[in-house]
Amino acid sequence: MRYFQLRAFDAVARERSFSKAASLLGLTQPAITTQIRNLEESCQQALFLRTPEGVYLTDAAKPLFELTRQMFATEEQIEDLVSLATAFRHGSLKLAADGPHVALQVVAAFRAQYPGIDISVSLGSQREVWADLLGYRVDAAVIGNAASDDRVMAIRVAQQDMRVLVPKDHPLAAFESVSLADLKAHPIIRRGSGSNTQRLIDEALQRAQCALSTAMELGSREAVVEAVKQGLGIGFVLEREVPDSPRIVAIPLVELRACNIDSVVCLHSQRKRGIVQTFLSVAATLDLTLTSSAPRAT
Repeated sequence: MRYFQLRAFDAVARERSFSKAASLLGLTQPAITTQIRNLEESCQQALFLRTPEGVYLTDAAKPLFELTRQMFATEEQIEDLVSLATAFRHGSLKLAADGPHVALQVVAAFRAQYPGIDISVSLGSQREVWADLLGYRVDAAVIGNAASDDRVMAIRVAQQDMRVLVPKDHPLAAFESVSLADLKAHPIIRRGSGSNTQRLIDEALQRAQCALSTAMELGSREAVVEAVKQGLGIGFVLEREVPDSPRIVAIPLVELRACNIDSVVCLHSQRKRGIVQTFLSVAATLDLTLTSSAPRAT
């Protein structure tokens, strides 16, 4: 069993892809495949399940992944310690976020102090971001309404209201605010499974014992915005996500004031890494909260 075999195994387990692991390590995909094959021969068992949807750990491989994570997390802490000596003039940080707006504000604040750090941000649903965090595929994440989890620490950075999006000529466009009951006659555009926005709407509907008809379901907020522009239904976005468009009006939703708490989160096992610790320190100094009296977008 060799160091590079374990490094390849850890990368494939984190990325759930041989090609992405190769890119992460700066190797060719055949080189990664060879390292994994040799490791499986040493272990005398399969370590990954290959499917059309991706690569997954076998049950036998999960304890090994826990150990390699500890091993390489320690190595990363050592690298960060060395980076501290050069005041973070170099390095990289991998983030995930369930929306670009708050995440990029945090990134901008960090980059203003540490311009030499390479930062990548992957965007996905709340469920996808949480899975990436727990799967060690990112160093930290910016997420709305983070679940309570003993493995994770969170720093609150913003608070948002929910907005209802309607076309400018819609009957509701003149309203200063609306309630869920006001929406009963108007079909809504739903977000897909895993969306934090849709979960907030569904929970509010359940509390209010209210049902709304569905016009269609779409997989991204950008698609929802475009559908609203085309008059296909009304949509929902958080207040920082309101599009700058003369064709859309964004109206506060009474039942979902201050409904979304945005936090920077990381695994406790990662927070001692110098670069992660520094990112969290920058986030802790921010107050990106919008007040509920923010102007109504038109």
